[in-house]
Amino acid sequence: MKITMNYSIKPVHLILTAFAFPLLMTACGSDEEEVIYDEKQDDYVSHVDYAAFSKELEDLEKKILSQNPADENLLKEATTKFQDFAGYFPEDPKAPDYLLKASDYALTLGQIEKSVKILDRIITEYPNYNRMEDVMYNKADHLDFNLRDTTAAKIAYQEFIDKYPNSDLVDDAQSRIENIALSLEDLADKFIKDMEKKPQ
Repeated sequence: MKITMNYSIKPVHLILTAFAFPLLMTACGSDEEEVIYDEKQDDYVSHVDYAAFSKELEDLEKKILSQNPADENLLKEATTKFQDFAGYFPEDPKAPDYLLKASDYALTLGQIEKSVKILDRIITEYPNYNRMEDVMYNKADHLDFNLRDTTAAKIAYQEFIDKYPNSDLVDDAQSRIENIALSLEDLADKFIKDMEKKPQ
């Protein structure tokens, strides 16, 4: 299974709210992970060793990158655990990066709706993320080319244009809004006809 990574901003035509459950953070006096059931909150309160969990994710990512194609079970594990990191440590600077990776892993697995939901989570929870331009365009792209949800895709493209009017991808986004009802074949035919109309 080939991994699809969307870490740089570009149209991705072959190629999120939270999927992880909410967690309440409290102090931990042990170096090992300890899970306590809080009857009052009817929820699990987790005490997670930050260094150990970070190392686990690092090793998991190395395993995935060392494989071609990547093992499906590893991708599923990574999709869950990279989301879990943002649940355990939502204020950590790496949290949105890990969510973006989780979105890519879900996309590779063909779990497009999950991938979009994770991107939505980044948009909602980390509005100042330094790669938000990538996140918003990828969301529109997935809705457009993977899910073929033309209504949602047009909205997502317009939100991208409104937020990043000077982006190099504005023309692409505007073109998709105008031509989103066309199939890929019709779009190719239109492109050829437009090229033929241009002066030689």
